[in-house]
This record gives sequence, C-alpha cells and structure tokens, in this order.
Amino acid sequence: MSLIIIEATIDPAYKKATEIFNEMYEKVTGKKLSVKTEDDGESDLIVLGSDSVNDFLMTEVFEGRIKSLGIRYGTDSYAIKSYEKDGRRILILAGGRLRSTLYAIYGYFEKFLGCGYFWDGDVIPHSDEIPLTGICINEEPRFFYRGLRYFAHRGLKRFQAEHWGYSDWKKELLWMTKKRLNFFMMRIGMDDVWQRAFPDDVPYPEGYRKITGTDAKDYDDRTDFWTLKYRGELREKVLEYARSLDIMYPADCGTMTHWYSRTPIEFLESKKPSFVTQEIAQYTESDTGKVFDFMKKENMDYYMHLTETMVAEHEKSSALFHTIGLGERQMFKEKEKNFALKMIAYRRIVENIKRRWPEGKLMLASWDFIGWWEHEEVKSLISELDPENTIILDYTSEVDDPETGFLNWGVVGKFPWIFGLFHAYESESEIRGPYDRSDERLKVAADDSFCKGMIFWPELSHSDPVVLEYLSANSWAPLKLKAEALAERYCEKRYGDLSDKMNCSWQKLFPFIKLSDWGGYTKRSNDDENYVKYCPSWFVHQSMWVKLTIFLRQKPQPDSALVKYWNGKIEETRPMMKDIKEALINLSENEKAFSDEFILRDTIDLTRTVISRFLNYIVIKAVEATGEEKRIETLKRHYLRLMEILGELLSHSKDFSVYETLKGLSEEAPVNPDFETTLKRNIWNTYCSQAAYELVKYIFIEEGKIGFSHLAKPPGTEPAFNEPMKVIKENFFNTPLSKMQPGRISPLSEIIIKAAKAIEDTEKIL
Repeated sequence: MSLIIIEATIDPAYKKATEIFNEMYEKVTGKKLSVKTEDDGESDLIVLGSDSVNDFLMTEVFEGRIKSLGIRYGTDSYAIKSYEKDGRRILILAGGRLRSTLYAIYGYFEKFLGCGYFWDGDVIPHSDEIPLTGICINEEPRFFYRGLRYFAHRGLKRFQAEHWGYSDWKKELLWMTKKRLNFFMMRIGMDDVWQRAFPDDVPYPEGYRKITGTDAKDYDDRTDFWTLKYRGELREKVLEYARSLDIMYPADCGTMTHWYSRTPIEFLESKKPSFVTQEIAQYTESDTGKVFDFMKKENMDYYMHLTETMVAEHEKSSALFHTIGLGERQMFKEKEKNFALKMIAYRRIVENIKRRWPEGKLMLASWDFIGWWEHEEVKSLISELDPENTIILDYTSEVDDPETGFLNWGVVGKFPWIFGLFHAYESESEIRGPYDRSDERLKVAADDSFCKGMIFWPELSHSDPVVLEYLSANSWAPLKLKAEALAERYCEKRYGDLSDKMNCSWQKLFPFIKLSDWGGYTKRSNDDENYVKYCPSWFVHQSMWVKLTIFLRQKPQPDSALVKYWNGKIEETRPMMKDIKEALINLSENEKAFSDEFILRDTIDLTRTVISRFLNYIVIKAVEATGEEKRIETLKRHYLRLMEILGELLSHSKDFSVYETLKGLSEEAPVNPDFETTLKRNIWNTYCSQAAYELVKYIFIEEGKIGFSHLAKPPGTEPAFNEPMKVIKENFFNTPLSKMQPGRISPLSEIIIKAAKAIEDTEKIL
C-alpha cells in the first residue's frame, strides 16, 4: 500500500507544511511522497493541517470519524494523532495555525524518528519506514511569546547576526521553528528605512557609507560592509521568509535613535530637526546619534513615519511594536527632570501607536529599568500603561541581585510582562549561565498568568548551546528539566556513538560552567553585607583578559569588592579541579571524531570556557599581588602559557577567525574593500573584545606582558599603557588579516592535554 500526503487546501501558506514534511521524509527515508488534495481511497495518508484548512479532515470531523483534534484553533497548540480507516493507516499532523502545524511535523520526526535540531545543523537518523499507528499527542505552550532578539554588534560570523546572509537567516528561522519558537527581533540597525521613508531627502548612497565613531567606541564604526541597498533587500527577504513560517516580528517605534540606528546626515541637513537637550554626553559624539526633540510634533511625526514605513514595507503587519524609549540616556543632571522627560516620551509613543494602530500591542523594553530607574519610577510608569495593549518586555530577569530586577516592578500578578534572559556580554562568548537562579525566577513567571512570554537576548548569538535548549524547553513547558538534564538530552541527540562520552565531560564541567554569568547591576551600598556577593563592578560580568589594560586603567584595588568577589569564585572552583581535569582529558581522547563539526565545535567551546575562567582568576590574583614582583612574574608566566594554548585552540575553528568572517561576507555579496579596518575596530575595543584567534596572537599576549609588568610595580604607580599599546595597535591594524593566519597547527588532542596540565598547574599557584 502506498503512502501519500493530503495537504491543506484552504490556505496557500500551508504549502510550506507540505514542503517541510516531504523534505524531512526524504532525509529520513531517502524517498519522496506524492501530494494530493483528495483521498484516493487506497493509500495510507499523512494529513497536514486541521479541519479548518484541510478538506479531507473537515469531512472526517463532520462525519464523526474524528470527534476532536484537541487543539485550540488559532493558537500554537498542535496534535499528532493516528487512526485507521478502511484498513488504512492515517496520521494527522495539525496545529491551531500554520506554525503549530510545523511544530507538529518537526515534533513528529523528533519524537518518533529520533531527529535532533541544533542551531548549527540537524541529526537525521535513517529509517526505511515511519510509524503511523498508536500515536496520540496533544501539546500547547505555557507562554505565548517565545523567541530571540538579535543584536547589532559585529565581530565573528557565528555570534553576530549582522554578518549573516539570506541562507544563514533561513537556517536560523527554520531552527527556531523546529524548537517551537515563534518570535524574533532584528536589532541590527535600520538598514535602508530612512531611504524608503524619506526618498526625497535621503538618497541611497553610491557605494559604501563610511560611518565612523570615536576611538573610545570603536563598535560605533558602522561603516558598510555590504551596500545599503543590498542590506535593505536582505531584510525584506528575511522577514518575508519569517512570515512564510508564521513567525512574529515587531516593528520598532518611537525615539529609536541609538548607536546602531543613526540618523543619516542627509536627513539632518534637509529637515534640520531639533534635538532633546542632553547635558550628560552619551551617544552624542555627532548629531547622527542625538534624539530628536519628540515634544515637537514634526519630530515625533518623523519618527512615526519611519515606523509606518517599516510596517508597510518590511513587517507587513500592525500587530506588534517595540520601543526602547530613551534607553541608556540621561538627559539632565537632575534625576527628577530625567524621569519627567522619559515619562513624556513613553506617553507620546503610546499615544502615537494607539492612534495609528488601535489594535496593535506595544512591547516596552526594560533595559533602562535595571541600570537607570528606581523601582518606584518603574511602578509609576506601569501604573499609567494600558494592560490591554502594552507588555513589559524584560530581558534581564536573571540579574543576580533579587532586589534589582522584575520582582520589584509591580508587574507580577498585575501587568502583562515577558520573562527574559540576557545571559551575555560581548566579551564573554564562552559557555556559562545562572541556570539555578533562572529556574528560581522562572518559577515566578510560570506561576503568573500575567507573564505572557519568554525571550532571550544575548549580545552575541550561539555562544552557549545549553541556554538555547533551556529557552526552547522552558518557553514551552517551564521547569520540566533542569539544565543538566537538558545538557544530557542535548548530548543524546547530537553526538551519536560519542553521546555518553561527551555527556560525561559536560556533566563534570557543569558545576564549573554555572559559576560565571553576566550578573552585576546591584544598587546596594558598599556597607551592605551582600555588597560583595552582588558586586556592581562592570568587570563582574566581563572577561578581564580580553581587555586587560582597559581593566587596569580602572585602578582596581587589592582589597576591593571586585577582588573579593572573584576570590570567592576561585575558592568555589578548587573542589572541582579533579572533575575539570578529567573532563578535558576525556575530550582529548576524541581525536578521530574531530572531523565531526558538532564534536569539534563543542570540544573547543568547553575547553576555551575553562581557559577563559582561569585567565580571569590569574588577573584577579595579580591585582591582589600588586607590587609583589616575584609573585607577579609567576602569575604572568602562567597567564601567557594559557594564552598561547588558547590561541592554538582557537586556530582549529573558523568560528574564531576574524579573517574567515571577512571571507564569509564576500561569499554572500560584494564587500567594501576598506571594511577590514572597520571589522578590526568592531571586534577590538573597550566593549566588544572577545575570543578570536587574531586578537589572542596579535593583541592579548602582548597586552598581557604590558599589564603584568605594570602590576609588578609598587602600588599606586600610574599605568603607562599609551605608548606600548599604540605599538600593538599599529601592528594589528597594519598587518592584513590574511597574514595573521596560523602555520602548522598542533593536533587538537595535544592542545587539550596541554590545557589540562596548565590549568592544574595554575590552580596550585592561585
């Protein structure tokens, strides 16, 4: 008996479901199925879509052969059910809407065929046949909004969404669908919205724009790598593809000027908008970064016309909007005036959205709330907002101090909000996460009917695969599995015959992995007994080794809360040393499997996570030993040894090559021939420096020599970094990336063994 697909007939969009099922079926079995809209009366059937869109299923329901699919129509719930009819087998894969029908399809292949879905690819076992009997599954999500935000930093292609081409975005959006996520944001700049919104004032540039920030903010250099015209077309295609998968996307609105969404010079010259007074300089180095005076109607209309253009030409929907208000900006020295201005901004944004799109919902980002606002100010804002069309979009729910975040904003049990994970700053691309703390806070969200979603916004994507599993699992059904169990399931699906062996390393390292997170942001005074526990220093949630001289310019004191904080982490690490070493040795034994991209990538990630932490530990011990020349020399030797090993480790993966990122851009579209300099500025600066092969070999090792030499001098000695760092910078910028590439590379297994020995030796001298 043959097997055919009965596709949905009412909505043409459901052809995507047919396409995806047939693709998965062919990957599993090596065969394709015939597609029909009517039953031939003889074949076994795969029926796609509910009775609301599938005529065959409509008849089955009407004639009573199926009483109910058990789904909520129009929602993300879905059913996977089998039954028999006239001796034939029938499998129904149906959701309340298109995307949940896709969840049913991918869920079927995952649950019954053993498929595994990951951001960097899938594992698809072979099977001659697929099961068609004894199946009855109904699922629906706890949270309505489940998804990710992608940010505007540049650097390495793996981590930075702005470097992705159309095929990369298609892969990412399909992965989101496979993981039952339904929402995403491209916070990577505004592309050509100004040109579309104001064509008479802002023409498309000829060639590439040069948009350079100050030396202090080299991430601010937004010089084009692809033409603006191409970027606009790319965004249009990406959002069109997202719609084909029924994925939600909000339009930006309101006072949206920021370092990554600047105003074109041509607009400023033509319209001459006035700016909000800003006595405290931030993002004001040039007029392109200043916020229009939104209290004047024409200026607010300019901003809203940008949103209207995005809705009409990109989003094609007026359902969701997003605003950052006046994020991160302090306009006045007086706190009361700042608060009054920000409240006016929110009121005007809300009014403009409501007037233009009465049914639209506004997501109000919470970033300002943890760093700049007092709890009572947040409560005051929320007391004015309409819960029918406003949602607080939090993405800092796991901030370490419980007195800092959403627990004190008056949203729990009172106002619609979204539970969010931030999890990352640019300088920390290794595996880490406050999973226990996240579980604790997520319990509050899961139990609160006012919590409408779970969103993840790292500043860099794909850094920690466990947090991606954590997001997808918990946004659907919160707290069913601990992070360790999610890691085990990840291993089972990802590594084939090496699943147990890789899981052994993951589990041995997991307590250590959980020791570090982005944390920070306490507002406690230094006489609070928990001040050290929630140390507010920027470098609590930054890797110090990727910006050593910048850190040392802050003149950290040996008896500071920061040093005490990190010393606490070192002491927590000591009992884990045996497991850390065994995990690394275990990883080194997989040499024959390193041709497998998954095993190679995760082996490097786990190993560099350990090295990164110990580099931080050495730095903090060196600060503590300031002026002890002999002690500093010992620490310096271990530091440089680990840094050399890290460079060797990173040379085994294109993920950590700035040069490979640059080449990858040119494979997508023609690239600005001057962009190499901008890319170097974007990845090495006060904010975004991170683990990259070229940075380790050309900057961090030399910077380490300078930094430790300074620490060997008597306490109170002024840093003398300018001249030696100038030489390092000139060498880095004057040497083409192509000339920085490694020669002979040692086998990865040897590098990992060296790392294990170096870590063991380092712990003894900490």
